[in-house]
Amino acid sequence: MEIVIKNNRFVCRIYDMDSFIEMPLKNVRKLWKLMFAEPWRNEISIESLRQWLPNIHAQLGAELATNEFALVVASQNAEELRRTAAAFGSHKLGVEARKAAKAALGDVRRAESALRQSKREVEKAEKLHRIFAELSP
Repeated sequence: MEIVIKNNRFVCRIYDMDSFIEMPLKNVRKLWKLMFAEPWRNEISIESLRQWLPNIHAQLGAELATNEFALVVASQNAEELRRTAAAFGSHKLGVEARKAAKAALGDVRRAESALRQSKREVEKAEKLHRIFAELSP
């Protein structure tokens, strides 16, 4: 969804509101200050943001829960493969199991990275909500 921020002759079109999550907070605060300086010209944008903020927080929270579950599953899978590799030792099956265990550790690292990114996005959404509440009349 697109929003338009207007102030005097300044016009800013943001085509995807999800880009606020990626923007630096300093820039978001500046844009929103301009938007709230003339709320009568930006009524539609303000209402769109007022509806978007709780929705994006809920969406990112669900994504965080999914990533936490994925990390638990990947960790359990990696531990199981590690134990299998240790049980077979230097046997041919043990070599294959070690390769599989190493690949599973890569999956764990990717799941941890995705979880950290989700946590950062949820925190950013909370900060955006606070900034919006602080600036809104």
